[in-house]
Amino acid sequence: MPYETKWQTHGIIWTYSGTLTGEELLRSNFEIFGDERFDDIRYQVVDLTAVTEVKVTEKHMRKIAHLDMAAARSNPRVKVAVVTTAKDGQFLSETYDRYTRGKSPWMTQLFTTLEEAATWLNTENES
Repeated sequence: MPYETKWQTHGIIWTYSGTLTGEELLRSNFEIFGDERFDDIRYQVVDLTAVTEVKVTEKHMRKIAHLDMAAARSNPRVKVAVVTTAKDGQFLSETYDRYTRGKSPWMTQLFTTLEEAATWLNTENES
């Protein structure tokens, strides 16, 4: 599987690997929005550190941004930590931010390590 969704007490950790496609990003979002636990989460970690190739268009990122803005109406308390060291991952995060900035209550931040993300989220990684 090119991604894994791990539910935690107050959040979600997505771990993507290999070739990341826009369809996979959309699918992973749809999976959580229909889950009853979604309204209780406080964070999302988008771990792109194992991604080797990105096949995501700006159109995909615009759709994801609009989906997240709609989901924020149900749960406005989410912080999104994107973890990547690759230029492609940074581009995805910047594109997402461009569509959501000033329009969503969700805070998004880019990190190079999971440890930095966990500190920002003020949470410990749960098993």
